[in-house]
Amino acid sequence: MKVNIFQEVSEGDRGATLLEVIIALVIFCIAVFSAITIFKGSLLRFGKQTGEKKVYSEAVKVFDYMERYLVSAMCSKESGIAFEGESEYIRFISPFSEGPESDLAKFGIYFDRENNAVKVSVIRIDRRSSDVDFPAGFPGAQVLGEDIEMFHLSYYDGNNWYEQWETKYMEEPELPRLIKVEVRPFSQRIEGKRYEKTFEKVIRIPTE
Repeated sequence: MKVNIFQEVSEGDRGATLLEVIIALVIFCIAVFSAITIFKGSLLRFGKQTGEKKVYSEAVKVFDYMERYLVSAMCSKESGIAFEGESEYIRFISPFSEGPESDLAKFGIYFDRENNAVKVSVIRIDRRSSDVDFPAGFPGAQVLGEDIEMFHLSYYDGNNWYEQWETKYMEEPELPRLIKVEVRPFSQRIEGKRYEKTFEKVIRIPTE
C-alpha cells in the first residue's frame, strides 16, 4: 500500500494572502518612519541644546574677561593714562593681576568682523617698558570669543549713553560710569539653520 507523504493543505492553512503581506509592509514602514522621526527629533533637540550652550559659553567668556579688568580701569591726565572707547573696540589701562604690586597692562578689546571674533591684545607696563600710549593697532591679539555675529559697546556718563568715549581730550578726564556690552554669538548650522542669541551686560566702573 502506498503512503502519500504530501498531505493536502486545507483552506485554513494556505498561508498569507497578498493583502495581508501589504498590510504588514505598511505597518512596518509606519514603524520605521516613526522611529526615524523620533530619532531625528532627538538629534535636533540635542543640536539645539548644544548650540544654546555654545552661544552662552562664548558670551560668558567675553563678559567675564571684560568685567574682570574694566572695573579697575584707570585714567590720569598727569601720567598720561587714557581711556578710549568706540562702538566696536575699547582700549584702557588696568592692573594686570590682583594685589598692590601688580604691573599695569594696556588692554585692547575689539571686534574682528572678518573672522567673527572678539579679540584681546594685552601689553604689560613695567619698569623696563613704562610707555602708557596705546599702540596704533592691536598687536599680538588673541581670540576672546569666537563665532560672534555682533559686538557693540556704549558708554554712560550718568545722564546719557554714548557710542564713544575718550579721556585724552577731556579737561578733567573721567571714566564712564557704566559700559554696556552687547554680544551675539551663533552656533554651527543645524538642518540649515543656526542658533544665535543676543546677550547684554552692564559693567559698572567704580568712581572715587
